[in-house]
Amino acid sequence: MVGTVAGRLAEARRRRFVGRAAEIELLRAALAKPDPDFTVLYVYGPGGIGKTALLGALAQVASEHGLEPVRLDGRSVEPVPFTPEPRQGRLVLLIDTYEALAPLDGWVRETLVPSLPEDAVVVLAGRSPPDGGWYSDPAWRDLLRVVRLGELSAADVRDFARAAGLPEALHRRLAEVTHGHPLALVLLADVLATSPGADVGLTDAPDVVGRLVECFMADAPGDRHRQALQVCAHARFTTEQLLRAALGDDAGGLFAWLRGLPFVEHGPFGIFPHDLVRDVVRADLRWRDPAGFTEMHHRIRDHLLAHVRTTEGREQYRWVIDVCFLIQANPLAAEFWDWDRLGSAAYLDLAGPADRAAILELAARYEGPEAAALLDGWLDRPGAVAAVFRGPDSFGFSLVLRPREMSEEDLAFDPVVAAAWRYVRECGPLRANDEVVLARFFMDRDHYQGPSATRNTAMIRQIQRLIASPDLALDFVCAFTGDVDRSESLLSHLGYRRLPEVDVQVGAVRYSAFLRDWRGRTVRSWLDMVGEREVGLSAPVVPWTPPLSRREFAEAVRRALRHLHAPDRLATSPLLDCRLADDPAGLRDALRRAMEDLRGEQVFPVLDRTYLRAAQTQERAAEALSMSFSTYRRHLARGIARLVDVLWSRELNDQ
Repeated sequence: MVGTVAGRLAEARRRRFVGRAAEIELLRAALAKPDPDFTVLYVYGPGGIGKTALLGALAQVASEHGLEPVRLDGRSVEPVPFTPEPRQGRLVLLIDTYEALAPLDGWVRETLVPSLPEDAVVVLAGRSPPDGGWYSDPAWRDLLRVVRLGELSAADVRDFARAAGLPEALHRRLAEVTHGHPLALVLLADVLATSPGADVGLTDAPDVVGRLVECFMADAPGDRHRQALQVCAHARFTTEQLLRAALGDDAGGLFAWLRGLPFVEHGPFGIFPHDLVRDVVRADLRWRDPAGFTEMHHRIRDHLLAHVRTTEGREQYRWVIDVCFLIQANPLAAEFWDWDRLGSAAYLDLAGPADRAAILELAARYEGPEAAALLDGWLDRPGAVAAVFRGPDSFGFSLVLRPREMSEEDLAFDPVVAAAWRYVRECGPLRANDEVVLARFFMDRDHYQGPSATRNTAMIRQIQRLIASPDLALDFVCAFTGDVDRSESLLSHLGYRRLPEVDVQVGAVRYSAFLRDWRGRTVRSWLDMVGEREVGLSAPVVPWTPPLSRREFAEAVRRALRHLHAPDRLATSPLLDCRLADDPAGLRDALRRAMEDLRGEQVFPVLDRTYLRAAQTQERAAEALSMSFSTYRRHLARGIARLVDVLWSRELNDQ
């Protein structure tokens, strides 16, 4: 006997259907009893989560019991009372898209279901959870089962990928990208089936993203509600206050609407959406409206940074986490974080004697016996701070050094530190209170320097430290090994400059050096720069200029004196990268003040007639001072040298 196309379609659906074992078992158990434990199975979840596919599987279960289920779709039924088609035997009624029958909900609960035979089983599948009427009647507590349909497990995704004929190498990545969302899984699997070399991701699949966004936005009453969901998808936690900062005064109603969405969860600090909703809503807005995406990003970020600046300690740490969460907007930087364990899986603690053996073992395992020996020596030296990162399933450590608190012997002990300190000495002066910090070691027990709970905590603490260190001048990172390009992509996002001349080989390991020079920079300008890079914009970057050596400083002073009355020439002076002044007018005033401060010294008259009350030529200046030209030149050289001494001292001491 020749079968039908309907039969082939049913077989294809069965072959592709995976998971939902618990929900299927509920119906099996109910149909196995003449007096079922429940009458109504209420299944709900967002669009694309697989409700229709589940109803198909439940219909198959009913068929296996010799029953002919009645299937209805709320979109094809008028919202007026109806009578299910009669069937032989026990009634199994399956209603899909139940939200379309919302006007009939009370009638279904109070009239339709009570009128059915006592062994009937009804399955309602919709986007929203049951109305309060289902809970207000105590009798329904015994006859109602409510199931929130969630994502498929990683094992279910693998089963689906195998059934779709996708190569094993793609299975894990497919689970990560789709977060187990059935519709996303189907759509991406189709892309991979037709384009085997395509990237497994949402960035380059706007059609997939568009389909998914339609599912999540389908119930949005208007544009403001869509914008509210976009904000919710972007922030780690959304509160009414954050929504007001991002969208304006109607935040109360928008927040209430967000709270009722089936894919929005409630957390300790606010509400947040399902991970796939985050990914697709964010990707859609960024692709469709880059300017709107950037504006929203900065409004949210400004709100969070206001809390960072007005808090401290653990409370500030929480707000820094929320700011760091926004880094997901930049795919290049986002890959360095373990987003699933952000903020809760590892905490910072000072290393104690009991930790010594564990951290030395890690150093030897990942970086060799030479590194372990250096670490062992550092643990007993002043100016070295060893910290450990502890968590229920994680452990790691870091070693941070403060070279200005160390002796010459300490600075020469470790070749990595010696190279960094040599660079500091060659590059220019430090004020008395300038801090120099060097991150020397960092590693996680299981992931070394890859994304982990340890690295999350280390980076958040680093950002918190930068915000709270007003005297920080030079911040070195010399802990990273291995792939230099990957390390550079992470650290350059935070404004660190690669220093290949400071790289050092220790045993079999080469340590890469990075530096952020904070002199003349503010925390606010740094945060603004990072914020621009989060959204992939080419933020205005101030060219990095090494501080001048004393010889270079002296030559720059001589040139600036020659152009003291030419602002356009002073505008190019390298002295503007020092502490003397920020603009040409300020530099001119700084030079004048320094000369005036020498008024009581023998060199002042020659400086005065040459630069302050300048003669037309140096020969005229010599005549005005009643000096021979050779004597004048000797006095001028001494005067300039004395002026350089004064200015250099001020550069060193920021006076």
